[in-house]
Amino acid sequence: MVASAEREVLVALLIAKREIVEMLRRAGLPEAADEADRSLPDRVELERAQEFGARYGITRDELISRMGGSP
Repeated sequence: MVASAEREVLVALLIAKREIVEMLRRAGLPEAADEADRSLPDRVELERAQEFGARYGITRDELISRMGGSP
C-alpha cells in the first residue's frame, strides 16, 4: 500500500507599496495614500492591503468606482 501525502501550498499575493500609494492618489484619497506610504512595508500581502483599506472605509469596489470603473 502506497501512502500519498497531501501537501498544502500557500501562495501569498504581494503588492508593491508604491502601487498602492499611486492607486490611492489616482482614486482621490491623498490622506490614505500618505498613510500607506508611511506605514506599509515595501511589499504588502493582499490581506494586509485589504485590512489597511478597511481602516479607511476603502473597499476594492470603492477604488474601482473612484477610478471610473464599475465593480
